[in-house]
Amino acid sequence: MSFSLHRFASLGGYDRSGIRYLWNDTRASLDFTLPMSEAEATVEALRRTSLRARLAFCTALFEVVACRFAPLEADPYPAQLAEAAWCSLADRRLLHYDERPRHQWIGPVRGPLWCAMAWLTPALLFADDDEAEWISAVTYLTRLSHHVVPARAALKDWMLGSIERLATHHPPVTVGPLDDLFGRHAEWRRGPYVGPEAFELDRPYDPAQAPDALVALLGAARHAHNPLLKTAAQWAAEGLGGNPYAAVTPYTTLQP
Repeated sequence: MSFSLHRFASLGGYDRSGIRYLWNDTRASLDFTLPMSEAEATVEALRRTSLRARLAFCTALFEVVACRFAPLEADPYPAQLAEAAWCSLADRRLLHYDERPRHQWIGPVRGPLWCAMAWLTPALLFADDDEAEWISAVTYLTRLSHHVVPARAALKDWMLGSIERLATHHPPVTVGPLDDLFGRHAEWRRGPYVGPEAFELDRPYDPAQAPDALVALLGAARHAHNPLLKTAAQWAAEGLGGNPYAAVTPYTTLQP
């Protein structure tokens, strides 16, 4: 079964047929040319956004990396992870934790893909309790994408535009010291819903439509064929109730 990436991930189109960067699996990020200070500036810019927006940015940036290699790698796993990642932004419990064996993902194509996957998944699952996870993911994916994507001007413009859109429409959630004392309301602390349409910068964006867009995304998810997503049956077996692919919980009801 084919799993597709979103339109924004192509950055308007560029030549993805060849490899024009240095890659060594034993040193990976040591060959990245983007200064760490620029990646850290991206992290600081994202502090003007909600946690859910930051995780959506990580997911979108992962898609850009996956799209860069789509003509060169037929393995559906990166696109499956992208689909599962977007679904997890409706509810993180939908995402199965998984690690691909490193020895199966080496070389100038599969190596960068493995690195991108290895940094994205922990952020999606653990950033609620450890901000170092999203910071690490943003930092690494920013430098990795600049290393492997030849359309660097288009990439930079898209990243800056995406962050500005997220900062405008998805600011941080104010959480008081007693608002979630026992950490039971992670989905509320993440902020209102964000989906892939936020990153289609050539199209109008209305954050009020994000829940409906996520419902459509969940309804189209191929969870029966995606090993990274819980099926509706698995969800029910865990006693979580309802069909998670039929609706999203209204954000206003998530606040304690």
